[in-house]
Formats: sequence, structure tokens, C-alpha cells
Amino acid sequence: MPIKVPNDLPAIDTLTKENVFVMTDTRAMTQDVRPLHILLLNLMPTKIDTETQLARLLGNTPLQIELELLQTATHKAHNVSQEHMIAFYKTFSEIQDEYFDGMIITGAPVEKMEFEEVDYWEELCEIMEWSKTHVHSTFHICWGAQAGLYYHYGIQKHMLPKKLSGVYLHHLDQKHGMLFRGFDDEFYVPHSRNTTVYREDIEAVPELKVLASSEEAGVFCVKSTNDRQIFVTGHSEYDWNTLLKEYVRDKNAGLNPDVPDHYFPNDDDTQTPIVKWRSCANLIYSNWINYFVYQSTPYDIHMIDNEDLAPVLKNNSDLTVAKFGGTSLADTAKFRQVKSIVQEDPARKYIVASAAGRSAENTVKVTDLLIEAAKKPEKFDENIKLISDRYCRIAEDLDLAVDISAKTNRIREDFREIREGGGNPLPYLASRGEYLCAQLLAEYLGYDFVDGEDLILFHNDGTLNLEATRNRIEEVLKDREHAVIPGFYGRTEDGRIYTFSRGGSDITGSLVAEAVKADLYENWTDVPGMLMADPKVVKNPLSVPVINYRELRELSLCGAEVLHEDAVAPARRRGIPINIRSTSEPQKPGTLIVKNADFYQTVLDISGISGKTGYCSVLIERERLTEDPAMKSRIDEIFRNHGLEISAEQIALDSVSLVVNASSFRDCEEQVIQELHDLTGAEDIDVSTGLATIAVVGRNISKTVSVSLRIFEALANEHINLRFADHGAERISMQIGVNESDYKNAIRSIYKAFTNVSQLAEK
Repeated sequence: MPIKVPNDLPAIDTLTKENVFVMTDTRAMTQDVRPLHILLLNLMPTKIDTETQLARLLGNTPLQIELELLQTATHKAHNVSQEHMIAFYKTFSEIQDEYFDGMIITGAPVEKMEFEEVDYWEELCEIMEWSKTHVHSTFHICWGAQAGLYYHYGIQKHMLPKKLSGVYLHHLDQKHGMLFRGFDDEFYVPHSRNTTVYREDIEAVPELKVLASSEEAGVFCVKSTNDRQIFVTGHSEYDWNTLLKEYVRDKNAGLNPDVPDHYFPNDDDTQTPIVKWRSCANLIYSNWINYFVYQSTPYDIHMIDNEDLAPVLKNNSDLTVAKFGGTSLADTAKFRQVKSIVQEDPARKYIVASAAGRSAENTVKVTDLLIEAAKKPEKFDENIKLISDRYCRIAEDLDLAVDISAKTNRIREDFREIREGGGNPLPYLASRGEYLCAQLLAEYLGYDFVDGEDLILFHNDGTLNLEATRNRIEEVLKDREHAVIPGFYGRTEDGRIYTFSRGGSDITGSLVAEAVKADLYENWTDVPGMLMADPKVVKNPLSVPVINYRELRELSLCGAEVLHEDAVAPARRRGIPINIRSTSEPQKPGTLIVKNADFYQTVLDISGISGKTGYCSVLIERERLTEDPAMKSRIDEIFRNHGLEISAEQIALDSVSLVVNASSFRDCEEQVIQELHDLTGAEDIDVSTGLATIAVVGRNISKTVSVSLRIFEALANEHINLRFADHGAERISMQIGVNESDYKNAIRSIYKAFTNVSQLAEK
């Protein structure tokens, strides 16, 4: 059976000459056959060569295959024309709503870089996460295999002493698997790479099996136990001269490469290479297509998203990092509640503690007392005594042996020593609330205490040393079954205590979760998850069951009080779900923050409503104002030069309307208007104040017509005038403008329309 490819793809001529049956789009339309949909994410610089090599192998199977070519939007190809890329390749945004029977992720010449340094890494992670619910089986090649093993299972790659290049003898580790059905006991595969993965790291993951390997080249093929992920470290698809081209390229570049191993006859690079891997290549791709795609993919391709639900949805976390906020550790009763929560789930092995927050008896946070003590020396002794008494009371109530008095005396001595030495005592003193609280919690739980300064490492300029921090956490915690870690602070290269911004314990928890490769990061606080609306506006708003990272960021930008971006980033990099829970209501599931929320059932059409008041709109009108495409960017530059952030915009041929913060605009209004007049020659520039912006966020907004209609209907029913409406650039939100006097009523009416709840706050 043929492989179906786009009309005019360069590979057609090559493959036709090789007697590979290729079917174009036009001919395929006349056949009533359900082809296998295969997606090729081509990361190689030699796009056309790679297309041809893989199309050749896929076309050698007895099944009709429809091949879709995918490129990254965040990295542009430089070794092939943009005309070729535009004609034959799509970007992720164009195919993310489709389903595929199989996907191939190729290698890429970026292996010497850390994964996170690759400019398209975030996009690749999004694609790999998406593949769990939209692709039945994924075949990873070389660096693509290393990237997949790292993303899905946290397996690191390692630099080799020198480049591995050549054709190597392999053997089967599992002789009865379907992927290598028909293989000889020994076979050859080309390799070309500078990095490798260690067998022991793979074998430490129960969900993975090593299928084939080489004495010289190491692990060759790894398979997930559910058969949906295949990882091959070599290049079975290579042409007879691919290694030759790479070798000549490196010689011409003056790199003095070694002659590829076992490639040229007698290792003589003046002779023509002998192909020893072609039958192996055809067989492995034929077996993958037949047994791992065709034989097992759902007949209804849209059922793929029900095949493999995320582990957290199955309540199957083996390792959870739990961070408890200040309100969760505010007094003795809260400590007891935390212990009950921790002991309820044995997966909660690493606990991150904040400083004690407000309680019924103590209306001031410990951290606030410490900051005041650092800034007002006359308050130092008084505040330190308040903190000491508070923690001593908890220790006595729980019968703990931690000597709080001795530790606070040491804090006094360190504080004075820093001041007398001319240093800044604020970071050190501000961190002591977490330090003391974590010591109490560690003894109460019977866990090891691991000081935050031994894990979180900053450069001397105060920026986080991410790689050193990740390695340090992994090294210190690998032999500890359980630990309590104070959040919020670490130390610099020169040994000073340094802190994150307020709320930094969230960042510590996320960094720990990333480094230990946790299945879940729990953030315990005083609310039962992320609320759909501001409780100051809507009484007892519902919490959102599931939200993705993009929705979270959109809500944050539009005014919602959510986790800081820095606290989300480490977990997002590793694909670790974040679960926001309430210590006082632990029976509630809270809110789950994930990369891809598509496979989580929800009855809500939106994920949240947030907004701000205090805006104004600047309307610039002139006939054919935006006919010149550069005009809009020059207008933006004027606002940017005055430090004005544009929150929303509406553009027409004869007008541009920009929404900015009214207070900031007021300080430079005359100058901005004059510059706009000079630039545009506009007849009218109208400034309208008293504007509020509201964002309605939901991952399905752009896909569901009824969402927009319900928003407009809710506002119309309350006779609320709409000043503007705009879909956000991410297409997951709708931003609207209303008069400030209508702000609260607008949020309530939208909330009611999507929840059918009429309990609204008093005006």
C-alpha cells in the first residue's frame, strides 16, 4: 500500500524512482480507505533529506499512510527555503486539535546544549504533552529520543568523551518483542551523536524496557510498557552517504573528525561505504507501523484521548512534594492538621514550610515582624520576643524538644554581627521565620530537617543559579526518604543568606519538585483551590477543578491573585501537575494546574474571571490611519517610550484605540497626545476615562461560539454598556471593557451566566 504525501513534495520524485509507491493528495481523494495518520516533527536541519528517508521507510509498509509534516514555530529552518516550509509544513497551532495514529520526532543538532537552553524546548514540551492525548504511538529518534526520555521520565543525557559516529553491531535484549519481530540476533545501525543515556537510569524506571543495545554504542531502543512511546538512539533511516556527508562537512570545517567506525571498508575513507542496515531500518519501521500503530490504534481516532489518562488523574503519585503556607502553620491546631494531611498519603515525602502566618491570636505574620525588626532596630528585641514566644508555645503544646530560645538568641547574635560588619541584615532576618517553623515541623513529623541554604543557590548578584540548585537538591535529597525544607531562601556564592520575593516558598517547593522528579506538587493554603472570581466581588465563588498553565498566566496578567510565574515555571518545565489545596478543607480536591487540561472532564466552560479598574482609552482617528502597516508600531513606540503598557487595543482602517492605565497616562498625557498628533496628523485624539477591563479565561473559548454569546447576553440583561471586546492573542480569553461603575455587576453577571449560582456579594 502507498504512503500519501502532499502534492509536489520533493521526495515524490526520489521515491518513485526507487519503486516506492507514493500517492499524492489528489489521487488519495478517490479512494475510500481510512489511512493511518502519521505526524512527522522534523527537527533536523536537512529537512528534505529527512523527509525522504522516513517517507521511504513508511512507504515500504503494506498500509496506506497519510504523512503530515510539522515544524516548530519558535525556530525557523535555515538550511531549506521558507517556500518549502510554508508549502509543506504546518505549525503546532494548526494541528493541535487533530488526532494522529502515530508521530515521529526526529533528532536535532542541539545535543551539546541543555534541554532548557534549546530555543524551541518549551514548544517541544507542549507537543510531547499533547501527544499523550492526541497520538496513539510516538517514535523518537536520537536527540528526539533523549528529549522524550528526559521530558516523560526525567532521564538525563550525558556527554560522551568524543563523538560517536559509525555503524555499530547491536543485539536484542528482549528477543520476543513485536518491534524487533523478524530481526536477526545481531544487526547494524548507524549512530551519530555526542551524548548518551545510561542503561541504569532507564532500568530504574519501571515503566520502561530496554529492547536492544550495542557493546560500543550503548542502549539503542527503549519502549514504554504501555507501547505508546518508542525511543531509538540511532539513525536506521540514514541513507548510504549520510554519515559520509557529515564526515566531509566536519573535515571541511577543520574539526578533524575521526573516521566513522565500521563504515568504510577497512576504515579507509577513500572507499565507498557499504550499507549494512537497510533491512533493519525497513523492518523496525514496518513493525512499528503494523504492531504499535495499525493493530492497536482506535478505529475512531478521536478516542485516543481516552487511552492514557495522566497519573495524577488516577491518584497514582508515588512522589509528592507538599508546600504548606503560613496560614497552614499559624498555630498548634494547624500543625496537627498538617501532620494529619502528610501522614494520610505516604507519597508526601518532601515538605516545604513557610513561616507562621496570621491566626486568631496572632494577627501579624512572623515574616512581617522580622522585616519590621530589620528596618527598625528599636523594634528588634520586641519583635524577636513575640516570635520566640509564638514558636515556643507551639513546641510546648506539641511536646517538641527544639530549643527555640537558643535559636532565637543565635539569630540575635547573627543579626548584630551582620550589621556591625556593614552588611544588609534584612535577607537573613526575613528568612528566620521559615527556618524556625521548618525545624519544628521536621521534629513533629519525624522527618529530616534540610536547611534551604544548603539547597537553593544564588549568584552573588541575587539571580538564581538554576542548574546548580537543581543538581544540589537532587544530590542532597537522593538518600533521604523524608525531609522538611524551609522555603523562601537560599545562599549566595559568597555565603550570604538571600531570599526570593514574597511568596518565595512557592518557588522553593516547585524547584524541589522539579529536581526530585515528583509526580505531583501540592500547594496547601487557606483557600480550596483557585477561585473563579474575586471573593470580594462574588460571594463564595466556585473553585476551578482543572486549569492549564496558559490559562493561569492569562488570569495573572489580568489581575487575578494566583501563583507567581516563577513558582510555576520549574514544575511546568518538568510537566509536574500543581495541586492547590486547602489545609482547613483537605477533603476537597482543590485546583489542578497542568500543561494540557483537555483530558480532564469539567462541567465549566470557563476557567476564571478577573479584572481591574483604573483604565482609560486613547482613540486616534484619521482617514486611512492604519493603511501604512508601520504606523501601528510607531504609535506603540510612543506609549512604550513613556512607560505605558497597552492592555487592550482595537484597530480599524481609520482608527486605533488603545487601553492604558489611567494614572500612569495622566502623568504624561499632554506630551503623548502631542507626539501622537505629530506622528499621525490625526484630526481627533479622544481620551476616555472611567474604564474597567475584565478577562474571561477558558481554554475552549475560541472553539465554542456559545461562550462569547453568553458573555454578551449576560451584560445585555443587566443593561451594561460594552466599551470594547477582544479575543486575547493566546485565543484562550476574551477581554472586555466596561464603565468602572458597572465593573462589579459585570463580573457577577458573567459569573452567574456560567455557574447558575445567584449568591452574590453585597454591593
